[in-house]
Order: sequence, then structure tokens, then C-alpha cells
Amino acid sequence: MNKNILATSGKTFQKFIRHLTRKLPRPKAKFITDLLCGILFCDDLILTHIASKVPHPSRLTAIAKRFRRQLADDQPFDKQLCFNYLELTSRRLDVDSLFIMDLSDLAKPYAKKMENLALVRDADKDQLVPGYWCLEVYAIDKQDITWPLILWPYSLEAEGVLSENQQILSLLSMLDEYFGQGFGIYIIDRGGDRIELIQGFLACKRHFIIRQRGDRAVILDNGVRMILRDLVEHLFAESGDWLVYRKVYLPGVEKPLYVVAYHSKGYDEPVMLLTDMVVEDRDLALQMRNRYARRWAGCETSVEFLKSFLGLERFAVRKYRSMQRLIFLAALAMGFVSYLLSRCSKIREKVDDALRYCRKPNGFWFYRVVIALRDAFNLRAQMSLLCWCRRPP
Repeated sequence: MNKNILATSGKTFQKFIRHLTRKLPRPKAKFITDLLCGILFCDDLILTHIASKVPHPSRLTAIAKRFRRQLADDQPFDKQLCFNYLELTSRRLDVDSLFIMDLSDLAKPYAKKMENLALVRDADKDQLVPGYWCLEVYAIDKQDITWPLILWPYSLEAEGVLSENQQILSLLSMLDEYFGQGFGIYIIDRGGDRIELIQGFLACKRHFIIRQRGDRAVILDNGVRMILRDLVEHLFAESGDWLVYRKVYLPGVEKPLYVVAYHSKGYDEPVMLLTDMVVEDRDLALQMRNRYARRWAGCETSVEFLKSFLGLERFAVRKYRSMQRLIFLAALAMGFVSYLLSRCSKIREKVDDALRYCRKPNGFWFYRVVIALRDAFNLRAQMSLLCWCRRPP
């Protein structure tokens, strides 16, 4: 079974690399091939550890040095690489696909010499530590497979970064540039409840469902101004239902928006959502609720996989640009697992071992696939990956 998994995955990896490195020079194609292969079989992003998984006769230090040089290269290739990857994902998406957006942190509490270190709130320790913020955008396709679209760290201390909102909107503009305005529905947690982001989304015609904190003032059709939390409480008392909705306006925003609120089992406070899509009946309100409910599987589970299995926070590069590219390439490694699951219908049967690969929920197959690939790698040693790192034509 191990041999079949490596052989099948190797052929798919070559197809993935051919699409990914289109219009890129051969040195960049070689670098991306080797780095992605190493990331998949390593549990951190330390370059010497990644280099040890690459099946080449070169010395370990020489491979790691080449990785550092390519990551820090002044020649821009990020945008072309991103567009090549988005071309792959676009075949699996449509205009109503869910784009799950979130902000996370890359905590580096012991870092001293990394460029543009800023203070971030470490979610695990709930305290401010040195590190970087990271914008995450994931898409859920027609088969319920999660695809990472953007995983880009940034620092408010970096030159040219005026504000966090401006940084987020500029990164999302890349998706608009490729997919076009109005493509996808953005699902965002309470961290996106900012008037600057809402206005930016409306200006770019991005559909959104944003969870609200409840302290925002809204205007009703009759001109009455209310705090959103009070409005939702009034709607629940009036309807007696667990799901309510209402058309509202935001101060200074002409377009009508809709509030959808519902009670969730085990929580005292209701979940309050704000969307630009029309919600004029209960079925549409339920549809908004169901779309938002998929945020956890698309975002929280994905970043847990990236941090625990691919070692997203365990890297040791000092240059700011190198760090950004390394994190994005780690996202592409997860993108390959998405591509593998979408292309190889029988891969799930090959890794469906109840004793070994069921440590995580059945719906999230990324853990199973990576564990199976690493098991096969450990049994058959590095020479079995020669087909993976074959140079693209």
C-alpha cells in the first residue's frame, strides 16, 4: 500500500507542479518543486530540515543555502505563482463558493533578529508577544474540499503598511483581479466587524457574511437608530423563534444590509450576522446561518492542520520577504493535498486505515493523507521520492 500511495501521489504532484510553475524560469521551478516536496514530509519549516527530505545528491547545507537565496531573491515571482495556483482552484469553484477569511497570529516569542517584528496577541497564551499577523483565506469547493487561497503574514512595522485594514483589502484585491468582482461569498468572524472593511467590501462588490459584536448602531427603514444587540433582542421577543432577520442600514452607507441572528445550542448569547445579500424570508435566513456554520471546518481546522502538521510557526528565516514567501509556499503544500483529494478518488480508500489514520475527524482528510505519505516515506526512504522531484519539462 505504501508504494502505491507514493507512486499515485508522485504523478499527481508532478501535474500540480507543472501548473504551479507555468511561466516561471527553470531555477524557480526547481526551487518550488524541492521546497514543496520537503515541506510535505517535514513537520516544521526550518530550511535544513526541509532540505534533509529532498532526494538529491547535493550536500544538505548547499540545498538549504539555495532555498535561502531563492526565498530572498529580488526577482518577483509571487504574483505569477499565486495566479497559477488560483487557476487550478478556479476549476473547482463557482460564483457562490464560500471564501472563509480569518486573521491569525504567528507568534515568535524568542525571536530577536527577524525583520519587522511586531506585537501580536498569542491566542494560546492570551498575551502580547513578538510575531506577525497572518491573513488566511480558504475556499470550500463543490466536494467540500478546503483549498487555501491566501496565507500571507504581514507586520504593521513594515515599510509601506499604513494600516491593517489597508493591508487586508490590498491582499484581497488579488483575488478580485483573478476571479473578478462579486465572485464568492466571504465568511468572516467578529474580527472583520469593522466599518472600513465593510465599506471596502461594498465598494468592490464582494458578497459577505460578517459576524457582529453587537455594539454597532444600525438604522431601520423608519429611520429609527438602534444598537444592533438591542434590535436583535427585540426581534427574538417579538417572533419567539430561534432565527430572526431584518433589513437595516449603516450610518453613511446607502446600500441596505440584512441582519440574521440565531441562538446556538450551548451558548447564552445569540450569533449576529450582517450580510449584503437579500434576506427576505426565513429560508434565506437559514441559508445564511448554514453558510456561516461552515466557517469552523473551513478555517479553524485548516489552520490547526497547518500549525500542527506542517509547522507553520516553526521557521527560522530572518528576512521579512523570505518569511512571507515561505509561509505562502507552506499553504501551497496544503493546496497540493487538496488537489490530490480532488483528482484521486481512490486515495481515500488507500489511507482509510481505522487503526492508524482516524485520529482526526472523518470529514477532514488532510491529516490522514499526510500521515500516510510520511509513513510511506519513512518505510521506503528518500530514494522513493525521486519521481516527485523530477524536473518539469
